[in-house]
Amino acid sequence: MRHLALALFLALATVTAGAAHASSDDAWAAFDARVAKACREASGFQRARTSAIVGFDDRVGRVAVLVGDRAGKMPPKLCLYDKRAQKAYVDEAAGWSAPMTGR
Repeated sequence: MRHLALALFLALATVTAGAAHASSDDAWAAFDARVAKACREASGFQRARTSAIVGFDDRVGRVAVLVGDRAGKMPPKLCLYDKRAQKAYVDEAAGWSAPMTGR
């Protein structure tokens, strides 16, 4: 009986752990939009646009985005978005380039 209970507990824990790490496409789209908006606002550009998000291992707790000025008059800025604090930090990234998504 104890072995059966332990086996059921382990099976349930495995299923629950897998579900906890899964995210829906809608959740990822909402996260991407939140990051892009925070980075555009933090850049200070009037008409900012962002590159695709560069993700890192979850242990890092941050993602990176390159933010450009649509007018092309200002050098791009690198944005690091802190997932825990939900805050964007930017600094100049002159000489860097990436395809901008237009968001």
